[in-house]
Amino acid sequence: MDAETLLPFVRFHAWANDRIMTTAAALSDEEFRGPAPLDHGTVVQTLRHLVDVDWSWREFCTGHDVGQAYAWEFFPLEDLAQMHAFSREEDARLRTYVEGLGAAALAEPMRLDPEDETDTVPRWMIVAHVVNHGTQHRSEVARFLTDRGHSPGELDLIDAFRLP
Repeated sequence: MDAETLLPFVRFHAWANDRIMTTAAALSDEEFRGPAPLDHGTVVQTLRHLVDVDWSWREFCTGHDVGQAYAWEFFPLEDLAQMHAFSREEDARLRTYVEGLGAAALAEPMRLDPEDETDTVPRWMIVAHVVNHGTQHRSEVARFLTDRGHSPGELDLIDAFRLP
């Protein structure tokens, strides 16, 4: 795996995050904060979780394991505008990080459990996990948005690169 192969996925992740958060601005505060059939119970909690996971895994990859800390303990993530701004910044940080990695660094095994030397995955797989994880939660929120008359439109990987 090399950065050139991984970067289109990272760019897609940023594009899709931006699209879902831009569309979520159409929700009322009650829809944004109220109970919803989402893994994290509300749109606000699901989007906060999405950006937290992006941040914490990138930090882990750069050698700054944040452990059980959450992004909102360090950054204001109380409303959609704050989350959207943070997401854009985090997406740029991830892209810059991946752009700076060579094939050897991307293949480097990352230990997931400090007490288990065998519990490792290559660094590129963590980046791929971030993208895949985002897809899961964006689809949940996209369905919720669509059900309320605010479809974000196509969020497919290939469509992202075909749109103007």
